[in-house]
Amino acid sequence: MKKADYIFDLAKGKMSLNGYEYFVSLVKFYTYKFNWPKTILEENVSTDTFWTDEEVISLTHQLLLFILEKGKLKHYQKIPESYIEYYFKTIIVSYVANRIRELQNKTGLSFDDTKRVSLEILNELYFSKEINNDVFWNKVNVFCNPVEENETINEIVRTLPKIPITEKTRHYKPRVKTALNDIFNLINRPLKQSVIFNQVFNLFDQSSFSITFDDETTGEIREDLINRVVQQIIANIDRKIIPIYLDYYFSKTQNSLNSIALKYNLPKSTVHQKVTRFTKIISNSFMPENEQEGVWFLEKLHSTRI
Repeated sequence: MKKADYIFDLAKGKMSLNGYEYFVSLVKFYTYKFNWPKTILEENVSTDTFWTDEEVISLTHQLLLFILEKGKLKHYQKIPESYIEYYFKTIIVSYVANRIRELQNKTGLSFDDTKRVSLEILNELYFSKEINNDVFWNKVNVFCNPVEENETINEIVRTLPKIPITEKTRHYKPRVKTALNDIFNLINRPLKQSVIFNQVFNLFDQSSFSITFDDETTGEIREDLINRVVQQIIANIDRKIIPIYLDYYFSKTQNSLNSIALKYNLPKSTVHQKVTRFTKIISNSFMPENEQEGVWFLEKLHSTRI
């Protein structure tokens, strides 16, 4: 049975054991891929970052209940089979993004989230070295005279301007990146990882937060990012086989692999390989933060005629 069939069954209020196992495995994969905080679970959980199988199952139930109660698949018949899996994943990511935003809008950016986002940026932009079983980071690959204690730089970092985070803040990563840049430019020495987390967190001004949140609010569409991603996708495909993608993904009638193979005089396995590769390119290139953004991305991809 195809993965799309599991989603169509869910939309109809049915679920097989294989379908249930697919949903659980998908959620488990995403918890590791995106390093989701366990605070998104509705019930109390342990504070460690490792997701147990029971917690993954609990999150899966939470997600499925949300999808059914909110009627997120009620228009499934209007969604092409080739898109349904991508659309379903968009619903999941959108739900979690809103849960995280809801919690942050109530309590601000947590220390755990600060560590998670900081570590992501450090791995992208900075150099690291292990010294005496501790990890140190620097903006250049030099690690002499490192800072090991917060007290060493507390007074200096306090001279930096605070970075405001309010209930209207949608994206936290740019603010964490600014904090890291300010600290390293000011100190200009290697910093112990735990020191970095503390100093970054202390740079945020989170004095004002609302306690209300509309779970239907999904944020703005990152049009510039999507335009860049679409151009990258175009650059990574063979234009000679664009008609195959158009027939399979964007045709007004749902074409099968068999019909496309016959139309272009190709083996079915070759057509399958090409559309699978294209699906992988889409998934690896862009993951929307909400449903509207996911739909806009697909429409932009189509209107650009790939």
